[in-house]
Amino acid sequence: MYLNLPKNKKFLYDKIYEIIKNKIIKGEIIEEEKLPSIRNLSKDINVSINTVKKVYYKLEEEGYIYVKDKSGFYCRKIDDLIILDKKNIEEKIDTSQDIKYDFSISGVDYENFPYKIMQKYMRESIDKNDIKILDKGSYKGYEPLRNAIKIYLKNSRNIETNSRNIIISSSTEHLFSIIKKLLTDQTLFAFENPGYAFGNKFYTYDLKNPIPLELDQEGVKIDKLVDLNALCLFVTPFYQFPMGTVMSIQRRIELLNWASLSKDRYVIEDDYDSEFKFTGYPTESLKAMDKNSDVIYFGNFSKLLAPSLRISYMILPDDLLEKYERNFKGLSNTVSTFVQKALANFIKSGEFEKHINRMKNIYFKKFKFIVRKLEEIEEISFPQKVDSLNLLIKIDESIDIIKFKKILNNKSLHLIDLNKFTYKKNGKENYFILGFANLSIEEIDQGIEIIKFALKNSKNNFLES
Repeated sequence: MYLNLPKNKKFLYDKIYEIIKNKIIKGEIIEEEKLPSIRNLSKDINVSINTVKKVYYKLEEEGYIYVKDKSGFYCRKIDDLIILDKKNIEEKIDTSQDIKYDFSISGVDYENFPYKIMQKYMRESIDKNDIKILDKGSYKGYEPLRNAIKIYLKNSRNIETNSRNIIISSSTEHLFSIIKKLLTDQTLFAFENPGYAFGNKFYTYDLKNPIPLELDQEGVKIDKLVDLNALCLFVTPFYQFPMGTVMSIQRRIELLNWASLSKDRYVIEDDYDSEFKFTGYPTESLKAMDKNSDVIYFGNFSKLLAPSLRISYMILPDDLLEKYERNFKGLSNTVSTFVQKALANFIKSGEFEKHINRMKNIYFKKFKFIVRKLEEIEEISFPQKVDSLNLLIKIDESIDIIKFKKILNNKSLHLIDLNKFTYKKNGKENYFILGFANLSIEEIDQGIEIIKFALKNSKNNFLES
């Protein structure tokens, strides 16, 4: 067998292996063809017998060749690898220009992130005297962080809980997947419509019959829950995303009463944006009102600090906690222990609360500015004007929405269509969600000027005469 070997003898074993493997893949050595004996090949290419042995044994281990008793090494049958034409795939790749004015809902004010303070706690968390941070960590999460969250929730949301019931994870999506595993396969889930869950496929993609529940001025309408046999309802009562409704106290009581009538019923409360109520006091959470352990509470630090921190948490009722401890014990936590330790120290130091108060002032200034600017535009109205990091707006019927969106795209401005968060993905073409947390006042101002330009240039033709 002829092998074109390099003059450099370093890594010769790897070179010989690659050459023979490629000959087999290309069909230069065909199925059932006998390879030279180890001794003969070592003579032909002037390398040691041990080197050839190692090459043959690796090829055999990976399934390229096999040994026949007292006969030698033979080439196995190797199917051709199908390689698709990538032209069609590449044509579908989004090649749109970079977004300059991003009114999305996921961002935060990165300019005011507490870089120096967090850097300090990150550095301190890597302590050679604390070897536990190098372990895979508790499946529930770092205990000091769970204790810090427990105290924080008591002070900020009047929630009484035990740190044992707090589970830390990398996202609310992952926490929701845990809930689905803890409940039976027959459990029917209901969601607000429009709602965050219908805008994130992860929540509903593997559910047989996700149930959409409509909204009114008091929040999610629950009158159909019994008839539809739903057992678990996912809600955002503090600030219903994306409509902005604050669930009334009467509706909260009705919801808790519904859950209490069966041991198999649960309410998942995503306490979305509860820290950023700019005026007055936050409404009481469902979990704080829950006397029968029917509420599963979700919280996260994405909007409070940064999405990249990837730390969310939930409070499990005792019965689900027992199932969790029984079925998930021994698994690794999905969040780095030293990141959890840094966050725990950040919260316990009091710096976390200072940061929230500081950001509330910054975001409130942005909120007042964007509302004032939008109120000046006659083609825009507010279905709900609740102080939050997101605003829902309605565009007048006189506007050609397709043309409007095209102009915004050409101007590198991104708005979120409300239809994205509806069950049927239609019927709300004139509604848009504006998130402004990640934009400066100047960028908000420039962005709204682009929106005004797009509105002016996308009037329906029949109204222009």
